[in-house]
Amino acid sequence: MVKQKKTAYWKNLWKSIFKSKARFLSIFSIVFLGAAFFAGLRNTPGTMMKTMDAYLDEYRFCDLTYLSTLGFSQDDINEVKDLKGISRIEYGYQFDALTMMNNKLSGVKVYTSETYNDEMLNQPILNDGKYPSKSDECLIDVEIAKAGTQIGDKIEISNDQGKKTFEVVGIVKDVRYVAKTDRGTNTLGDGTNLGYIEILNQDNTFFALPKDLYDLRDEKVLYNQISIAVDGASDYNLFSEEYDDYIENVNTKVKSALSLRLSDLYESLSADAKKKLDEAQTEYDKGFKTYSDSKTTFETQILEAKIQLTNAKMALAEKETDYLKAQSQANQQTKDMIGTIEETSQELKKDLEILKAQLEKYKDNPLTETPPEVQKILDDIASIRTLLDSTSSALDGFSKLNEADLQIQKAKLQIQQQENKLTLQELKTRNQLDQAKEKLNQADLQIQDAKEQVNQIPKGKLYTLTRHENAGLVNYDSNVDSISSIADIFPLMFFLVSALVSLTTMTRMVEEQRSQSGTLRALGYSKWDVIKQYIVYVIFATFFACVLGIVLGTQFFPRIIYYLYSLMLFQIDAPTFISSTYMIAFQTVFISVFVTMIATLSVCMSELNLMPAVLMRPKAPKLGKRIFLEKMDMIWKRLSFNQKVTMRNIFRYKKRFFMSVIGIAGCTALIITGFGIKYSVSEVVDRQYEKILNYDAQVRLEKEVSITDAKTYQENLLKRDEVSNVEYVLNQSVQVMKNKEDLYASMVVYQSMDNIQNFITFNDMKTNKKIALSDDGIVLSIKTAELLGVDVNDNIDIEISGTKYNVKVSGIMENYFMNYVYMSQTLYENLTSSHLKINHAFMTMKKMTQSNKTSLENYMQDHHYGNLSYIDSSGSEFDNQVQSLDIVIAILIICAGALNFIVLYNLTNINIQERKSEIATIKVLGFRRKEVYDYIFRENILLSVIGSLVGMIFGFALHQFIIRTVELDMTMFVRNLTLSSYVIAVFITLGFTMLINLTMRHVLNKVDMVESLKSIE
Repeated sequence: MVKQKKTAYWKNLWKSIFKSKARFLSIFSIVFLGAAFFAGLRNTPGTMMKTMDAYLDEYRFCDLTYLSTLGFSQDDINEVKDLKGISRIEYGYQFDALTMMNNKLSGVKVYTSETYNDEMLNQPILNDGKYPSKSDECLIDVEIAKAGTQIGDKIEISNDQGKKTFEVVGIVKDVRYVAKTDRGTNTLGDGTNLGYIEILNQDNTFFALPKDLYDLRDEKVLYNQISIAVDGASDYNLFSEEYDDYIENVNTKVKSALSLRLSDLYESLSADAKKKLDEAQTEYDKGFKTYSDSKTTFETQILEAKIQLTNAKMALAEKETDYLKAQSQANQQTKDMIGTIEETSQELKKDLEILKAQLEKYKDNPLTETPPEVQKILDDIASIRTLLDSTSSALDGFSKLNEADLQIQKAKLQIQQQENKLTLQELKTRNQLDQAKEKLNQADLQIQDAKEQVNQIPKGKLYTLTRHENAGLVNYDSNVDSISSIADIFPLMFFLVSALVSLTTMTRMVEEQRSQSGTLRALGYSKWDVIKQYIVYVIFATFFACVLGIVLGTQFFPRIIYYLYSLMLFQIDAPTFISSTYMIAFQTVFISVFVTMIATLSVCMSELNLMPAVLMRPKAPKLGKRIFLEKMDMIWKRLSFNQKVTMRNIFRYKKRFFMSVIGIAGCTALIITGFGIKYSVSEVVDRQYEKILNYDAQVRLEKEVSITDAKTYQENLLKRDEVSNVEYVLNQSVQVMKNKEDLYASMVVYQSMDNIQNFITFNDMKTNKKIALSDDGIVLSIKTAELLGVDVNDNIDIEISGTKYNVKVSGIMENYFMNYVYMSQTLYENLTSSHLKINHAFMTMKKMTQSNKTSLENYMQDHHYGNLSYIDSSGSEFDNQVQSLDIVIAILIICAGALNFIVLYNLTNINIQERKSEIATIKVLGFRRKEVYDYIFRENILLSVIGSLVGMIFGFALHQFIIRTVELDMTMFVRNLTLSSYVIAVFITLGFTMLINLTMRHVLNKVDMVESLKSIE
């Protein structure tokens, strides 16, 4: 009996599965799609890194490469060989050269090796031909082959050391160049490389190092490149931090050894010169000290003598002052006396006349007493005698004053003589000192010349190249990071939507089968037996779908994404190595299976807590309530009966409403995000190279020139028919720093504020208004400002040629590629206290025809004005890079559309299945087919519209989050969404809704009207 009971139980379970095939398959499909998308995208970054790592290991990509400006001798190489941790070491040369290709001189990078075989480091991968066996044979890059050079052709390369012709014997790919387009920079030509060439060391050493270096080092053989394979490095993934840490240990030892040898080499080369210089410096220092001491003594004695002369002059001046005062007083007395004498003389003359007259009068009559008149005269005569006596004493005083004057004049003469002697002695001594100083200056010049000669002895620079200095690998790593950023968010949202719909489906299924659960309980089945059937159903519907999704998604998505990346951007001839982790598998199973199972168990437990008799009865329908829309008479009165029913059904079943809206909104948001990312990525090139950068060509000068020379170049170019405008600038790499954040940027120093705006658009990113250029601050690109965390009027540090300067940010401009700092000539010269030197120019052309390009290029080469590179080529290269994300985005959009279709189908199917009685009832009531369709499908359309509108909000937020996450330090994607992204997503959602409505009509037609006669009992 128990056996029959269990058999019936399992038959019922299988029948419930087969009876609801559409529901089961919809859950299976949506879980499969979600699991495949989630696990596939999450495993894609690991797969890309593992595949690239295997490819590099297969062709023995060297872990460390060292370059030296002084070269490496055999002793240097032997010392490195003896270090622990090195499994293999090879040495050769790499240098820049030029070659004529399609009537144009193009730059190439040249690598040499001692021999070519299948065990060498950085093994070239032969596409065609063979490895070189002679010194005049070479391998060429596939990119050079695309330019027209083939096996058997002759190719001439040249640089400052010489030139030589080689025969092409093979076309290769190299693990050092995994990117298709990026071939690095060149110190010759226009600064870019067309590709690379590989030759043998034999008879080709003259290209890499100047002959003088061999004489300087007294070596017959020197190399300038060492390649090292680190023992055990292949056990680590090349893109992992563990690999970097492991390599750094060996790198530190090798760099220390080579740096020490370079230091010893410099000391040995400069030892003799330094010794002679030190001896000359010692003699100079002695002579300078003697000169300084003699000059000090002389200056002291002269100063003391001058002080004594000054004191004597001061004393003489005092005496002379006293003399002048006495003379002045004497002169005044003399004047007074003369006046008195003259007056007395006149009186005496008068008295004499009187006396003569009186004498005649009294001659005959002698007087017995003196008359008063005579007495008066006698008294006057007595006074005159007194006056004359005083005059005599005054004359004696004048005699003394004259003697004093003579003494003063004599003292003046003596002081003048001493002063003349002192001046003469000073002139003689100073002349001797000047002669001595001239000899010292000549000696100092000789010493400075000797120092210059010592400084010209090269110290040597050591350069270390790891995978972080390989442009192709850095680019590949950046793309992996972009995929990883998308994989962290987009698949999760995708999977959550699918899990939500699966959860909703199972919840409704449990509620729908409550009568069956009550029957099983009434027949004696335990609660666990009833629950177990839903657990089995969940496992069959989700677990197997999840496992299948993980397996197929992990195989499909990483392979297709890696294949498309390789097809468009990278040249990697290697099979795909799938990388999958248990954590991702566990997360996938947990979200798709356990979350759904837990929700199902929760609903089952709440249902099974009721009596079996209650469970066997259908759930009473929810009471109808007045909805908010009914209170709006103006709208409600205009609705038809069917429309009113639709509105009441939607808002009566709130749980179903919200689940449907959330599911549809999630799908719409994913589609909006997909199209939004596509627009954000593809629009970068147009905005950067058409809106921001308005010039047609960039000129790289052969060497830095002065402002005067640059203006001459500019005037001559403006006279050309091909050129419409030119602006010569300084374009230099600098380091910008703020709040412990630092990054490298290109600094452009312009001469004219007005002219530079013809080549670059300075628009404020927030206001889209023109930025006013000024001399008091710099203009930063928006991404640079965000990375540094600065705003307008903040200050940052800029390191120019090793010196830090603090500057104000006066503007933040719209920019999408590269970090830029724009600065005026005045600000640059004020900061650095040096005159601006020019090394680049921006140029706009009247017509971008090939004849104009060729004519202008020839003119600039003939006049050594610099090398041209066109902005459209830069734009196309960048476009190839950013368009790589389109591959992933296309997959995202397709999967989001598929999810949208399945979600809508599932929700519609559930809606129909749980409302069969209601549908049968309205059929019995006489509803026509179209009215029945409208009764059900109008809800779908309305829910799709509401879900789409809500999805716009979710899509905007999701797009903003993802687009900011996938941005690189040097790239800013367009962050706004276009109206077309919203419109397309809504139309896709509504289109799928209409399609599902059409396909589900047959289900409505199959609903049996007899079911409407079934009562609750």
